[in-house]
Order: sequence, then structure tokens, then C-alpha cells
Amino acid sequence: MKGKKIAALLLCATMTASLVAGCGSSAGDQAVKTETQDDVAESESAEMSEAAVAPTADASRKTTAESDERYDKISIGMISDPKDLGPTSMNGDNSKLFIYYNFYEPLFDFRNNEYIPILAKGYTEVDDLHWDVEIYDYIYDTAGNHITADDVVFSLNLLVDSGNAFKFDSFKSVEKVDDYTVRFTWTAPIDSLGALEWPWCRTCIVSQKAYEEGNFTDAPVATGPYKVSEFVSGSRCVLEANDDYWQKDELRDPEHLANVQTIEYNIIAETSQHVIALSTGQIQYSEYIPAENLADFAEGGQYAEGNDVYVTQGSGLYMLMCNNYEGKLTADVNLRKAIYYALDNEAISAATGNTVAAKALGTAFFSDYYSSWEENPDNYMASCDLEKAKEYLSKSGYNGETLTLLAPSDETIKTMMTMIQALLLQAGIDVEIVAEEAALAQTDMLDYAKWDILISQIGGGSQVGEWNRPMNNTEFGTGYNMAFIADDTLQEKLLNVNSLAGHTEENETDFVNYILENGYYYALCSPATNAVYSEDFATLVYRESEFLRAGSCDYYLD
Repeated sequence: MKGKKIAALLLCATMTASLVAGCGSSAGDQAVKTETQDDVAESESAEMSEAAVAPTADASRKTTAESDERYDKISIGMISDPKDLGPTSMNGDNSKLFIYYNFYEPLFDFRNNEYIPILAKGYTEVDDLHWDVEIYDYIYDTAGNHITADDVVFSLNLLVDSGNAFKFDSFKSVEKVDDYTVRFTWTAPIDSLGALEWPWCRTCIVSQKAYEEGNFTDAPVATGPYKVSEFVSGSRCVLEANDDYWQKDELRDPEHLANVQTIEYNIIAETSQHVIALSTGQIQYSEYIPAENLADFAEGGQYAEGNDVYVTQGSGLYMLMCNNYEGKLTADVNLRKAIYYALDNEAISAATGNTVAAKALGTAFFSDYYSSWEENPDNYMASCDLEKAKEYLSKSGYNGETLTLLAPSDETIKTMMTMIQALLLQAGIDVEIVAEEAALAQTDMLDYAKWDILISQIGGGSQVGEWNRPMNNTEFGTGYNMAFIADDTLQEKLLNVNSLAGHTEENETDFVNYILENGYYYALCSPATNAVYSEDFATLVYRESEFLRAGSCDYYLD
């Protein structure tokens, strides 16, 4: 897969200073972003698109797909530490989304808004509020424990009792019907896309006996195609293929294969060390190579021999929002719009070097995102307009107070925060940056007194699913949503577009227009996956199109 053009990406890191100078779309003497920089931004988008071609296997070569042999070992660089491997802590760290699903199995996978049976054989709708799920009667974990309906009930209740059962709004209870059937009782008829994604697709099913007798924090007992052979928090997690994986070969899901014998996840905190680890062969895959180093691994680069680059856009979204709690300065719609019109997504994205600028309220990754939103004349995400920002500011009650910008403290977000601070200063808005460790930021964002402006990274299985967490006022049990908005009309429109009947382009567009009218939310950028991989990979397979499933990738054996 040589020959990918990534030159434009490599300019991103050197452009920050000039991009801070002003908005690219401001009128008159404010238009200080040069034509050359605009051209680079356009080129970056084009080059990103060209690079976004996954590798395909060379049919003339021997691969694991055409053989019973496994590739020996693959080492993957991770930037964050999962800290523990317990089944109820799935949502604590992004690294877990890469690691956990190798050894834990859910009832279903969620793909293209469909529930794909894994432990489950299927489901039956008994009535509006009761659905039965039947599991296979031959599921065994790596300790030889037979997984039955009792274990499914135990696992779901374990997650609920832990306090980490996110997006369980539809879930009321689960009970055993027989040894291999459980009955779910819902709080209301299931009438929304992805309503069961979390209870069905993100709940790890484990043996009650194994859990109560063992230590899942460090040594979980596996039901998946891999088992944990070593875990050292802050250092590495080593997995070995599960030769006794329970599913029959003819029924085995293609995303639950074991094409490599050993998978080693190495925790490497500094991105510069990922470059060294790849160049020396310590690891064979990383998504954390700085943009300015990608050319080193592409054709003609100093580390190109045996390596290649795959750049694509994920489904995630960095969303910025203002605090709408009564009495906050940012509860003023004029101040919110002043903030939004002062921002320049192309400049912010270019500064990070690893994101794609948002052009409307969402992510083009999803099929239910519509590019027509980008053409709305009131779409403050499509362009930066400093004069309009100052016009709205003059109509607000802002008098030079310092606003607090809160966000988790990873490298990409900190770069965004610095750019946002500089851009808002041009409009006459003073901002202090508060970058906190992720867990603390998750806590502080629920305290209206801790922030005025917030950046949160969100995601989902669809565009409306991505909107749910920041916008749904039932998400946190406070009566407010993430932006401390208590707007019945917003909630009604959100529930409508999230319903099976209301999920239409017309309704979604109406919803987006309502948010623009009220200045509620601002989409910044989507993460770009800058993957550098060994050329021993014949194909790359991603869970939910984002998280590498190393065991399901195809590998060259010759």
C-alpha cells in the first residue's frame, strides 16, 4: 500500500502560529489566513481522502485467511493504561475498547444499527415490554465453566450494581426463563436506534462462579477468542489465542477470529516513543504517531521498509458546548454565538495534526449525517466570522470576565484548548484553560459551577446516537443534559429523531436548525486514525470501524 500522499498532514504542526493570527473567513482586514493556507487545508482534506484506503491482501501471497496457521505475535502500542481488566469498568479508559473484546464476549455485536448474535443465538419479542434472548447451550469459558442464563443475569446485574451501566434507560430487569433463555423487561417499548447497544453489546458476560472465586481485575477468565496470559498495569497486557474457544468454526463470527497466536499491548505514554518503538520493531502497530512523523513510515521515508500508513476518519467527535445553567454568563445565547463564530475549525484541526475539521453538527462518518447541513447560512461551524462574533458579543452581557474552559488533558484536546483560547481572545473574550485528568474532568463537568465552556469527546453507533450523550436530559439523572440545558422542545425533538419512525432527514435537519437557532452546541473536529502498521498485516479489521481487532486481521505467512 505504498504511495499514499500524506504531505499535507505533515504541514499541520508548523501552521499553528500563523493560523492563530485570525479567522480564515472573516471580512476585510481580518482575513489574515493566506490563500496558501486555505489551499493547504483543502489539500489536507483531499490527501486524507486519498490516504483513507485500507490495505487489501495480495492474492499471490500466503496469508492466515488461506491457512490453518497463525501469525506468531503482534505488538500494539497504546498510549493509555487500562489500569484494570474488570468487566464492569469498560468505560473508564479508551484503551479498554481495543483490549477487552478480545477476551470478553457480549450477547451481541452492534454493526450498522443491527444486533449481530455472538453469545446469543437470537431474540424474540414476546410483547412490547418483554424480549427473550436465547444463548448457545455450549458456551464455556477458559476455566471450563459452562455459561448459562444464570450467568447472563448475574453479569447484567453486576454491571448495573457497579454504577457503570451507561445508556441503560430502556433496561428495567432481566430474569432467567430456562437454562439458556433470559427475559428482558424494558421501561418502555423499544422505539429508538441503538437503544439496546449497551445492555446487549457492551455488557461483558462472565461466569458467576469464576468471578466470585477469581481476580478479574488482573486475571479475567475469558469467553472470547483470546485469554489474558499477563497483565502489568502501566506496562503491558499480553493475550494468547484461546484454543478452546467455544463457538463452532462454521458459526464463528468473522470479527471473533484468532489469526495471531500472541497479541501484546504495550503502554507507551509518549507519542515520540511510539515512533522509536515502530522504527526498531518493538511494536508493529500504533495509532499515536504524530502527523509530522507519518512520512517517515510512508514510501520514501527513513522507516518505510516493512511499514505503511493508513489514515482514516473515525466516528468520534470533539464537541464544544457552553454552560446554560441559569445565572451563568454563557446562558446568554448572544455570548454563545459570539464564542462559536470566533472559532475556526480548520485552524484548530490543522494545529492538532490528527483530526478532521467538522463542518456541521455531526460526523460525516455516519449515513444519517447530511452534507446539506453544511450549507445552512446560520451554521456557525462552517466558517469563522470575527465581525459577527463581535456583533453578538456587543449584544450580550459579557464585560470582560474570565470564562473557564474545561476538558480532559490529553495532547490533542490541550492543543485545541490553546487554539480556542487564542481565537476567542481575538474576539475580546478572555478564557482560562482547565485541563484535568479524564476521570476528574468527567466528575467536574457535572458541576455547573466548575466551567463555562466544555469540550467532550463523544461517539455512538449512528449520528443520532452520537448526539444522545451530550443532549439527552435523562442521561445524568439531574434533569439537565451535559450543557445544563433544560429545554423541553430540544428533548422532544431529540427523542423524535432517535425513534424508528422519526429518524428521517427532514426531522434531523429540523433538529439541527433548532440547535443552531439557540446556539446550544458546536462540533469541533473528528479524530483521524493515523495508523502505522507492519506490512505483515494483509488486512486491517476494526470493531465498530474504529478499534483494531488484531486477531481478526489477516497476516502474511510467507
